[in-house]
This record gives sequence, C-alpha cells and structure tokens, in this order.
Amino acid sequence: MGVIRKQSIQSTIIQYLGAVIGFANRIIIFTTFLSTEEIGLTNILLTTGIMFATFSTFGFESMTLKFFPYFRDKDKGHHNFLFWLLAIPSVLFVILGILVFCFQEFILDYFREKSPKMVEYFWYLGVIGIAQLYYILFDSYLRSLYKTVVPVLFRQVILRLLISISVILYGVGWVSFPNFVLIYVLVIASLTLLIIVYTLWLGQLHIKPQRTWRIRQLSKKVIVYGGFSFFGSVSSVIIFNIDSLMLASFEGMDAVGVYTTGFYTSTLILIPWRALLKVSGPKVADLWKQGNLPELDKLYKRVSLINFAIACFLYGMMAISMDSLFSYLPDDYAAGYAVILIIGGTRVLEMLTGLNNVILRTSKYFRIDLFVNLGSVVFAVILNMLLIPYFKIEGAAWATAIVMASFNIFRLIFLWFKFKLQPITAKIFLVAVCSILAFALQYWIHLDINVFLLAIIKGLVFGLPLIASLVYFKIIPIQILKGKFS
Repeated sequence: MGVIRKQSIQSTIIQYLGAVIGFANRIIIFTTFLSTEEIGLTNILLTTGIMFATFSTFGFESMTLKFFPYFRDKDKGHHNFLFWLLAIPSVLFVILGILVFCFQEFILDYFREKSPKMVEYFWYLGVIGIAQLYYILFDSYLRSLYKTVVPVLFRQVILRLLISISVILYGVGWVSFPNFVLIYVLVIASLTLLIIVYTLWLGQLHIKPQRTWRIRQLSKKVIVYGGFSFFGSVSSVIIFNIDSLMLASFEGMDAVGVYTTGFYTSTLILIPWRALLKVSGPKVADLWKQGNLPELDKLYKRVSLINFAIACFLYGMMAISMDSLFSYLPDDYAAGYAVILIIGGTRVLEMLTGLNNVILRTSKYFRIDLFVNLGSVVFAVILNMLLIPYFKIEGAAWATAIVMASFNIFRLIFLWFKFKLQPITAKIFLVAVCSILAFALQYWIHLDINVFLLAIIKGLVFGLPLIASLVYFKIIPIQILKGKFS
C-alpha cells in the first residue's frame, strides 16, 4: 500500500490544484469572456471527441488494468504490450472516421436547427478524438506501471492553464473566435504529445511490431475481455454525455453552456475518488490475480469510508456556498443551481460505492457490467427524451442522476451477492449522522451581511464540527489531515 499512499496524496493535491484552476476557468474566466453558447460549444467539442476516442479503444483501457500484470517485465519490453495497445485502437479509429464521413449529413442534421456552431466546427472532433484516444491509452499504460502522478498533472493543471490562456487571448480580442477554437483544439492535442514524451523519458516506450509467446497465449482472453469492456466503456461515455448532446438538439448551445457549468461544479466532489481510483485500480487487478478477497474487501471498505466522509463534507460546503456563487454569475446561469445540487447528491452515492466499478470490471463477471451499461444507455435516452422537453436543464440533470444512482446501486448489490464484497460499515452511518447534524448547525444562521462572508461563517460552523467528529470517532485518521493516507 506504500505506492498507493504516496501517489494518492500527490494525485489528490494535484487534482485539487487543478480543481482550483478549473473552477476559476468555469466560473470566472469562461463566464467573463465567453457567451453561454460559446461555453456550450467548447464543452461539447471535448466531450464528443472523448466519445469518439472511447468508441475506438475497444475496451483496451480496462483491459490494460486487468491483463498488464501478466505482461509486466521491463527487461523484455513488457512483451510488446504497448504496441498492440496502440495498434488495434488506431485501426478502429480509422474505421470509425470513415463511417462518420459516410453518415456526416445524418449526424449534422441533428444539430443544424438548434446548434449551428456544432455543424461549423464539427470536423475538429477528429483531431480531438485521435488525441484523446492516445492519451487514454498511454494513461492506462502508465497507471498499470504505477506512474499516475505526472499524467494527472498534465490533465488537471497544464491543460487547464493552457485553456485559461487561450480563452483570455480571445476575450481581450487578440484572436478571433474561429482562431480561438483552433487554439483550444491544439491545446487539447498537446496533452497527448506530453504524455508520449513522458513515457519515452521513463524508458517505457516499447513499440515493436512483434507477437511474443505471451501475446499469443493471452490474445483470445484479451480480445474477449476487451470486447465486453468496449461496450461497457462506450455505454458509460454515452450515459454521461447524452444529456449534453440531447440538450444541444432540443434547447441549443446556450442550455448546454449553463448545464455543463453546473455539472462541472458538482464533479469537484469526485476529486478524491478519482485520485484514489487511478492508483487503486491496478491494486484491485493484482488482488484479483492473487485471489486475495479478504484484502480486496478491506481495500473496498477503507476507500469507500474515506471517500464518503470527504463527499459529505464537500457536498455540504457546496450547498452552503450556492447563494454566494450564483450572486456572482450572470442571471443566465440560474438554472445551474439545481443541476449542482441534483448531480452533486448522486456524486455522494458514487463516492460511497467506491471501487465497485473497477472491482466488477476486473472480476470474472466483467460481462455483467456490459449489460448494466447497455440497459442504462437505453434508460438514459428514454429519460432525457421524456424530461428535457418539459423540464429543460433540470430534466437533463434528473435523468442523469436517476441513471447514475440506478447502476451504482445495482453494482453494489451484485458484488455483495456474488463475492460478499460491500463497502457499508457502521462508520458509514456515523458519517451520515455527523454530516446531517453539522449541516443543521449552520442552517439556522441568518445574518444580514455580505453573501460571501455569510458563506464563510456557515462553512466554518458546518466544517469544523464535522471534521472534529470524524477525527474523534476515528473515521478519518489524524494522519490523513497531516498528509498521510492510512
């Protein structure tokens, strides 16, 4: 656990630094220099590009976490694992590009009426897609090598700083909007170049078109697992992006700009979970390989408890600061208030269930995750079609929240039924009680003062007792507050 302790702390620090930069981007820089329509365009270009990239991975991201332990051998170049990791998705991306070209008019008709800018800049998706594809693959490769910190730095800090600069250049009038979009796309692509150079610097860029005996021995299992993981990954990406795409079609890019701003704010709760997931994922795969269920159960409970405690703290602080946040934003963003609270509540549940996603995907029942995700895609499309026309932005938020909660609860139940693995302990309920009581303390504070100052006072009244109670009951060891994961 030494590597996990060290890298989770480093990753968490970097992710919070990135969160500060990202928050400044979304709430200050974007809303100052970009219209809601322009924000919607930049967000949907990135998310749709990621969708294209995910369609091309053929599940190789998840496959890497599961099978790389069988290939790990630096002296032998990890049995040419990286070459095949890159080669097959590259071929699939070319095939996908040909299909998109053939059906471009059908795709673009979906956006012409409400989101014409999406039509204008549609082909930038190819550059974003190929860049994101290679970034995803190299990131999964480095995660399996327990090299997680620098890729997090690239994505969470460097990328966001470069985006800040590009938006400011446009905002002060130094570049036109078409040139800004071009710079924005090139900035995203530069991230891939950075991670490739880092892999080379580590001496881990082993690319040889050669089939070793290890490849031949495991190729069938890898392809079967990759195929199932592919549909699972594609389903997950669709679930988390179909709301924005359907909003773009039904309501236009302005609605997407407001929705994605609120959605992003709610994802701040997930930062500790994402940091731990990156370094715990390879550990889960190793424990499955060893057949060490007791240690896996211990890891599952420990990560879930810590994540849930942090999620309750962050969600409470987020709810308290809503009034001050929206007093700063233009009135156009008012609908984002409900998005933050709705999606944020579901994020707390996601933190509680902890590692259930990676545990299921790296188990022998990985196929189940596919069927769960496919069912969730259908559910998400139906819910968005029903709710967006009547409730608009809030409808998209409720549709996404219901789907997210449903498949997390299913995974939770399935892992308990099949492996007797579950994250719930008595301390989980203690965290919930402490959080509710701490939130109740600040709820009764009503002062006729500046909204920002009031938010700070309420945050202290909520946060300090909660942290004290979590430490007193040994829910979060004091070592964590000193920077040591335990």
